[in-house]
Amino acid sequence: MDFAGRFTGAFPGARALRAPVIGAALAMGSLLAVAAAAEPARADVTHVVQRGHTLASIAHQYHVSGHVSGHVSGEAIVEANQLRDGQHLRPGQTLVIPSVEGKTDARSETDGERTSASAGDVPMPRGPFDRDVIHAARPEEAFRIRVKDARGKIPAVSLMEFEQMMRQGEGPTAATHPPDARLVALIGLVSNHFGGRTLEIVSGYRAYKPTQYTAQSRHNHGRALDFRIRGVPNETLRDFCRTLKNTGCGYYPNSTFVHMDVREAKAYWVDLSHPGEAPHYERPGANADEGTSDVTPDSH
Repeated sequence: MDFAGRFTGAFPGARALRAPVIGAALAMGSLLAVAAAAEPARADVTHVVQRGHTLASIAHQYHVSGHVSGHVSGEAIVEANQLRDGQHLRPGQTLVIPSVEGKTDARSETDGERTSASAGDVPMPRGPFDRDVIHAARPEEAFRIRVKDARGKIPAVSLMEFEQMMRQGEGPTAATHPPDARLVALIGLVSNHFGGRTLEIVSGYRAYKPTQYTAQSRHNHGRALDFRIRGVPNETLRDFCRTLKNTGCGYYPNSTFVHMDVREAKAYWVDLSHPGEAPHYERPGANADEGTSDVTPDSH
């Protein structure tokens, strides 16, 4: 089976499992992982300035490590956006907020539509959670993947574990591909934002098929993930994903997952089709990465 099936409840007694190395493909993946581990575990988001916002108030909304205040600095925002200074912000102006770990209570706009970037309507787990640790699940298998070490880097072993989490199929015929380091960082950011809740993996790596909807799907290159989060409505997950810079977000209201990928420019699409059907996009010309027909029915 290509993908994880429908999940029901928690796995009693489930512990984090480190999947075994799968042949030469994973060996090659580990070499790439070591190289990618040199990249910082960082992710940028966008913020739309509202009336009354100041540089200081905006910076206070975004968490980042390595700064004495625990928040993004105003200087970092000025530099990331090449602003003359931070004194002349205007309502509607879009700012890039660099190297964000999570947001406290902000709002953002994309494609002319306002979306909530706050998880305030989602009950968060009580008490502390493992920040920068992804908890994810496939059938009969759980993962606990640390996406940032003490130096702020993605550990090489974590990239290997993420590769296994995204694998296509099971057993000796399973197929893997090294994940894009930025996808790992972004999924870590999503996990932090929703309090470390468990991600249910629907589809990660998919080998190319002539019948797939998108000829060069990012799923074929370890740059996309279809997933949902336990206890979080897909609409809330979608809204947060849409705040992330250079990220593709696909929403499937008649299915059970949200698609997220890494790319050079932001994209968003809504596919109204049901599992196994040809795509039915709400807005023609959407720069979509997949159709629900690419995802097997038993994964929903």
